[in-house]
Amino acid sequence: MIDPNLSFDDLTNVREQTISFLNGMKQDERAALLVMRVGAFQVLQEPTTDHALLAAALAKWRPSAQNISLGQEQEARNRQTMETVTNPESLLNVNGLTQTDPGLNQEALDPSLRTLGDRPGANALSGLVEVARHLAAIPGHKSLIWIASDNVLADWTNSSINIDKGDKFIDAAALRTQEAMNNAHVSVYPLDASRLEAAGVDASIGHRNVELTPTYIMPPLKEKMLEGPEMTSSKDANAFGQQRDLRPGRVTAQLQQDIHPIQGVYRELADATGGRVFRRASDIVGEFNSVAADGRATYLLSFTPAQIADDKYHLITVKLAGRKDVTLRYRSGYFYRKEPSTIKDRFKDAVLEPEDATEIALTADPLPGSNGHSVKLGIAATDLEIAQKDAFWTDKLDVFVVQREVSGTKAKITGQCMGLRLKPATYQQYLREGIPFNQALEAGPGVGSVRIVVVDENSGRMGSVTIPASAIGKSQ
Repeated sequence: MIDPNLSFDDLTNVREQTISFLNGMKQDERAALLVMRVGAFQVLQEPTTDHALLAAALAKWRPSAQNISLGQEQEARNRQTMETVTNPESLLNVNGLTQTDPGLNQEALDPSLRTLGDRPGANALSGLVEVARHLAAIPGHKSLIWIASDNVLADWTNSSINIDKGDKFIDAAALRTQEAMNNAHVSVYPLDASRLEAAGVDASIGHRNVELTPTYIMPPLKEKMLEGPEMTSSKDANAFGQQRDLRPGRVTAQLQQDIHPIQGVYRELADATGGRVFRRASDIVGEFNSVAADGRATYLLSFTPAQIADDKYHLITVKLAGRKDVTLRYRSGYFYRKEPSTIKDRFKDAVLEPEDATEIALTADPLPGSNGHSVKLGIAATDLEIAQKDAFWTDKLDVFVVQREVSGTKAKITGQCMGLRLKPATYQQYLREGIPFNQALEAGPGVGSVRIVVVDENSGRMGSVTIPASAIGKSQ
């Protein structure tokens, strides 16, 4: 998956090395191409073993004007420099500092210190959740290599000139992302494709810290909390008239940019899903090959917790007995969510959750035809509570067709009721072979997948099966 907000040189390098990797893949290995969008993603090519097709799709693709503009904006923000600010309140928002008293809820008054309209870290996590929802429909374990740049991946916490503080408060979003990836059986590999730039710190930096401009004139005060020589001497002071224990914020931030570690939240995401990070990756083909090697040594382990669900996060430790020379990467924990208790909440989960509901086993075979696409469903009668009434076996099934948007957060739902009134011989046949049912399908604009949900009215059990939009027809 490529973040299109790369510089032109970095994007060219990524394209060339990715095509080289695709041309060298083993014939039976599948790969797909995705492109990150703001809070969403675009599919360039669904999983296939046709590596030439993948290479052609990547060679043809170009980022949109919006992505180019956003990348330039992020580049300018991450490399901004500032000597002075014009308001004391703004000193609370430079050099990686935060408010000493959150109750004041003060904001930076200098325009250059205000958030510049986007939060690449939080937006990226939101987009990754939607990617997980899409990949959940693909069986087996998947490795997701997320190619991005320091505009998104760089760690600007602590001593930083980046004023977008939102990325430091995305723990809940990070947990949601890693759970979505783990539920979809995806290991995440963030890869920083940006290259080192020389002269990150130069003579243009006149001061080690941002200071209050000498032209600042203190307004008349009713209270004495802001009095003192600090407020007129252009020293770095806060709104309480106290000089800070200054840190070399701007210089440290420039050096940090060159050292370029990946944000802690993305390192945690990689570790939590069994992946790893690649910092300042110059040999991208080599990194790709190492991820492919990881995928060839993947095993599926599972267990059932002994305790009841408690809506808490639990850590997992896996050890290989007698082998200390082996490095294991695996899902590091799980959020033990309580099951929804109402039919409404259970149905919402069946519609939007990455994984399919499994109380009723379903099979689905898409059937293309001249009059549109349809799917042949197989419904396991043994999972239904079909009741005998007089000489017949009866039940009611609600069959819903859910067109799920690529974002995974919205869906269009249509449904119908199927009444069962079966003779004993037909009932026995359905127990052996399943209940056949044909359903017309189409995928409207912006639809990423179609999910069919079956609800047994007698028992309240639910089952679902998900079909990628690429496997069915698009509406006109």
